[in-house]
Amino acid sequence: MPLFTHIRYSSPDPAGKSSLDAIDEVLKVARQTGVSLHVDHIPSMATHVMPEAIAKIDAARKEGLDVTGCFYPYTFWGTYLGSARFAGDWQSRFRISYNDLQLAGTSERLTPESFKKYQAQNKLVVAYAIPQEDVTAAVAAPWTMIGSDAIPESSNNNHPRGAGCFSRLLGPYVRDLRVISLMDALAKCTILPAKRLDARVPMLARKGRLQMDADADITIFDPATIADTSTVEKPAEMSKGISYVFVAGAIAKDPSGVKRDSHGGQAITGQPA
Repeated sequence: MPLFTHIRYSSPDPAGKSSLDAIDEVLKVARQTGVSLHVDHIPSMATHVMPEAIAKIDAARKEGLDVTGCFYPYTFWGTYLGSARFAGDWQSRFRISYNDLQLAGTSERLTPESFKKYQAQNKLVVAYAIPQEDVTAAVAAPWTMIGSDAIPESSNNNHPRGAGCFSRLLGPYVRDLRVISLMDALAKCTILPAKRLDARVPMLARKGRLQMDADADITIFDPATIADTSTVEKPAEMSKGISYVFVAGAIAKDPSGVKRDSHGGQAITGQPA
């Protein structure tokens, strides 16, 4: 089982450390222990230093270390205002201001006054803090795969990546910007994540692929029209360009809509460490 890590520090960190120091730290752990390593949502962790972060991981892989990473294809991250991410001089660390924060599920941009009010309530916000070139670089790296980092909630108090993450990759980044090929993008969404975990989670050996004895989890979409429609204001909006979704062979969505009475599939469980 790989070590999945949310690296610490942001550049510049009050302790004088940066995201690159954190990359070095986890690579040192992998080097000393031999553990496989996975760095979670790299663009929001290595913001403004993506070329250097990618170069460090590229070098580690050439050295023989088993290192991968994941990304969500958005230029804004989301978290709760009461988290340590907003401790200290967060404006300098992330190179943003109050107006770059938006209350999730609304169109409201924050002010110093509303920030204080919502922080006391631990509200979820999105922060427009990730340069487009950082996201594009993460998408293009051959060792990355997609990961929504979504927080499942029944209310609209959420990030649009919960509904639109995969279609946003297949639409804007594959079809429109041509950052990577469709087949490479599909691998990042399916077989690569499954293979990364199947040694410890045998059920994943039947996921992420179309073959005999695999689980029939299938999405049928039109590459020419697939696109995300979820927004910060309406994060639960369904993507367009998807005609059918099958879960364990049962139709979960068809052109008429989502089948609320369909309960195909089962929870994926792993083996104890």
